[in-house]
Amino acid sequence: MVAPGITVDGSTKIMGVIGDPIAQVMTPTTINPIFAARKVNIVCVPLHISVHELDTAWKGLKALGNLIGFGITLPHKQAAMTLCDSLEPLAERVGAVNLVRREADGSFRGYQFDGKGFVRGLKGQGHTPSGSHCLMLGAGGAAIAIAFALAEEGAASLTIANRTHAKAEELAEAVNRKMGRSFARAGDPRPEPGQIVINATSLGLSASDPLPFDTDLVDGTMLIAEVIAKPEVTPFLEAARARGAQIHSGIHMIRGQVDLIAAHMAEAQAKV
Repeated sequence: MVAPGITVDGSTKIMGVIGDPIAQVMTPTTINPIFAARKVNIVCVPLHISVHELDTAWKGLKALGNLIGFGITLPHKQAAMTLCDSLEPLAERVGAVNLVRREADGSFRGYQFDGKGFVRGLKGQGHTPSGSHCLMLGAGGAAIAIAFALAEEGAASLTIANRTHAKAEELAEAVNRKMGRSFARAGDPRPEPGQIVINATSLGLSASDPLPFDTDLVDGTMLIAEVIAKPEVTPFLEAARARGAQIHSGIHMIRGQVDLIAAHMAEAQAKV
């Protein structure tokens, strides 16, 4: 449903969100009311595009003259980089994009808001990344952005646990090189007391998914966070809460970045 205050007409600009699957995305629900409040004639809609159809779909997106851009969710955040006409420096450094905007010259430029959104979401809920020791599960698009954002926010350390250990090592080395300090390392998915533990994998999108690790390892000193926004409380978060841990839904990462994205897209509206 289009948010109250938005009338879809011939001058409405479209913002898409592409992914596979797409039913879990919360961006349209959260950003359309912001567009309405800003009184900009933009509507955000989900677009289901499979991995195998991304190249073809990209040409179609480029051909839509009233499309001002689109958000990107899994599994396209890294593949989309090679299709963008240009990248902002942060997206280039992170190696993944989660927003593409049509610029004034019609080109598609890639941007990255995941890391900023995750940190803003934590702080908005009263949590302090600065000085914290963190464990992150995953080394894909969102995980890469979060790793850099935590380092820039002043987190004390980050252990990256990934199914492919070499990818975790590669990410840790990239962050350490950029930050000029020994901040990140590859390790095992074994949380330690007092850590912020982040599930940045896709495990939890389906009710049949296994948990990222044995939640018997969780205790009440930990904050367990997700990047998955739907369901807002995943089985992983439920299990962690049962162990006495604080939990932090992925919806806060979405809410932490949508106002930034809305302003970014509203800026583009007048140029398209």
